[in-house]
Amino acid sequence: MGEGSQKEKNYNIISDNDVLIFQPITPMTLDNAQIYDEFTLDYKYLEGKSKLIIDFSLLKTYDSYMVVFIDSIKRELSITQIKFAVENLNDEMSHFYDVLTPKGGIEHDLRRYTFWFIWISNIGKTTSEFFKNAFLFIEFFGDLIIKLFSILIKPKKVRWKDFPFHFTQSGVNAVPITFLIVFLIGLISGYQGALQLTLVGADILIADLIGISITRELAPLMTAILVAGRSGSAFAAEIGTMKVSEEIDALHSMGFDVDYFLVLPRVLAVMLVMPILVLITDISGIFGGLVAAISTLDITVLGYLNQLHRAIDFSDIFTGLGKSVVFGFLISTVGCFMGMQVKGGAESVGKYTTTSVVTSIFLIIFFDAVFTFIFSTLGI
Repeated sequence: MGEGSQKEKNYNIISDNDVLIFQPITPMTLDNAQIYDEFTLDYKYLEGKSKLIIDFSLLKTYDSYMVVFIDSIKRELSITQIKFAVENLNDEMSHFYDVLTPKGGIEHDLRRYTFWFIWISNIGKTTSEFFKNAFLFIEFFGDLIIKLFSILIKPKKVRWKDFPFHFTQSGVNAVPITFLIVFLIGLISGYQGALQLTLVGADILIADLIGISITRELAPLMTAILVAGRSGSAFAAEIGTMKVSEEIDALHSMGFDVDYFLVLPRVLAVMLVMPILVLITDISGIFGGLVAAISTLDITVLGYLNQLHRAIDFSDIFTGLGKSVVFGFLISTVGCFMGMQVKGGAESVGKYTTTSVVTSIFLIIFFDAVFTFIFSTLGI
């Protein structure tokens, strides 16, 4: 076995057949990093070698740069066929290296995970997060119901001075957009219905079509969706921003109940304003149907209104108003709940604001289907 050695000023390089031994001598510190970088940046000594050994038997002084030096060489050689070993680390060096070396979980080789593994893993994480949020929402929902009834006993616990502001923001400011949207829906429904009714000579039944569909379904449903997009998202963003800026924690530390202070004024405002908005949109939707009827069919305004009077009764109106109260409660509760779940920074606020709108719309449509089934069963 042939041996060769090369004496350097700062370290020894010993060649033993296909093995290269590197012995640091100069203190391996940040101040001397440039000296050792000359070796890590030039691997000409490793040509024809199958193994590199770093021998620390001659090193006396070191700092955290020793860990950086070892890890950098280990990382570089990991993509080659050259083996790597560290020898003659005393107990103090070994402990120092173990403490400063990141433990498992810092770097992941994603190449070992297949597409299906990642896909199924994401499904599992999403499902787990869904059930966790569902449990928290049910807990929040139940607590809010209890506090709603407690208002009857202790009404002064609610911060009523915020109620007019939320009533205005959620109700008065929402009138233009809800009026316009439901008017257009009534107009479109009227035009589409008129095309079919003329085929059977039942032009006057356009009033029945518009009146029942608007009062029972379209007005409360569309109003709720619009309020969810306006007010529900605003509640989530407002409370979420307060959570990020630690205002919620400050309220807790001062002894305030956040539900009475922030949540209930918003919930009560939306629950009260929703029936009023639905009454307004009932009128706008019926008016839109009237415009479509008199412009496409051979009927008069008086004939339309007389038929509308015969077609709808108070049960049609009150079913829509009753659903709107439930929809208002769901919208405000989901918005406030999502705001309370915000963690971290602005990204989390945006995430939960979007989630609040999507969840609110899903619950609105789901409960609307439930109400339709119940009313149909009861003959209402």
